[in-house]
Amino acid sequence: MHRVLVGGLTTAAAIFAVTAVAAIAAVPTGWFATDSGTTYSNGVVTLNSGGQADGTSYENLTLDVPVENGDKITFEYRGECGGGAPRVFIQDGAYNTFDQDPNGTTTESACGTDPDGDGWFRVSTTVQGIQDGVAGHTGIVSDNISDPGVIEVRNLTIGGTAVSLAPAPTSKEQCKDGGYRAGGFENQGQCVSSFNR
Repeated sequence: MHRVLVGGLTTAAAIFAVTAVAAIAAVPTGWFATDSGTTYSNGVVTLNSGGQADGTSYENLTLDVPVENGDKITFEYRGECGGGAPRVFIQDGAYNTFDQDPNGTTTESACGTDPDGDGWFRVSTTVQGIQDGVAGHTGIVSDNISDPGVIEVRNLTIGGTAVSLAPAPTSKEQCKDGGYRAGGFENQGQCVSSFNR
């Protein structure tokens, strides 16, 4: 009877492990647009909130970039600023760059500045109120639905780390030439294997 029980437990553990791996494989990796209002091209994310009832965003559920309280989040954007947009959030919203200064009253303006006059505004805020670790669920958001429009975002850094905004690969071909990194894969083989399922 002891053998049957051990075999049953081994079989149950194997079924659980296969189920857990299948569930993990279904989680999106890398950056993705939450709707048709967001696109990516040549290092720039374009957020078009017009026609989007809840605004639009570009997100990464598992961004593995170290971050701790006191670090800086910086990005550049071109377009209108107001109503909470544009903003970057980390750790599923535990911190976002607009909430720190919703009224433009601190030295770290939520709308940033255009120091070189090229039309790209630079936002730089100090992270606070998070659990030190990794950025995790991170997003770039445009949801000022009272004044919808187009905002472009580029050059995101978190804690001094430049964050690639390239979307996750959607085919084996896109895993080549370093494309696997955008999907959070450790190497090209791991990325290609993910499409063999």
